[in-house]
Amino acid sequence: MIDNFDIIKPLFYFNEVNNMFFHLQILRRGKDHPELPAANKLIQSWLVRSREQLDNLKDEVVFLCEHYKARAYINVAGKDFEKLNTLILKKLADNVHTGNVINPWHIYNSACGELTSRRKSWIIDIDTRDLDTKYEVLEELDGIWLETHPESKEYLDECCRDIVYLFAEIPTMNGCHLITKPFNLQKFKEKFPEIDVHKNNPTVLYVPKSITQ
Repeated sequence: MIDNFDIIKPLFYFNEVNNMFFHLQILRRGKDHPELPAANKLIQSWLVRSREQLDNLKDEVVFLCEHYKARAYINVAGKDFEKLNTLILKKLADNVHTGNVINPWHIYNSACGELTSRRKSWIIDIDTRDLDTKYEVLEELDGIWLETHPESKEYLDECCRDIVYLFAEIPTMNGCHLITKPFNLQKFKEKFPEIDVHKNNPTVLYVPKSITQ
């Protein structure tokens, strides 16, 4: 079992009075169910507006994940309701114009995933439990960051990366996600061409025992 609720909660930089949300989804993945069609299936989704709401949703999220043998993911880049409403209306109008009839719920979830954030965060997907790889990645990021932010050296010398560019380290099935501020991706890829970096993707919130065992 992977339970990242307590790691995710401190990442909220807004609350219910703000016009923002984190997009939370429960997905049943094809690779977890070889007896079913390979396509992923969306079980449920929410627009989470505060730490308190995430706490209130936990029991339901855990129950659905255990019942469907599914994973919960959450995008920790806060998104705007106003921009979401505009994007949904555009998608609906485009579908009406082209005669493409789609369940509006799918349009809503598609818009939530497509929408970008005011405060961008990237995910470095380290797909190994080898700690040396993680430390090499962090040391490289220190160097990349200092090239454009030399004033950060004092913090990085004390390994205070959370003050400089690192939002969180999220455990995954095979390693971890490093949630960071944007950086020089070209330089990073020169050193780590095999490591994926995602610019508008969710991270792992909960994975049930039935999948991790």
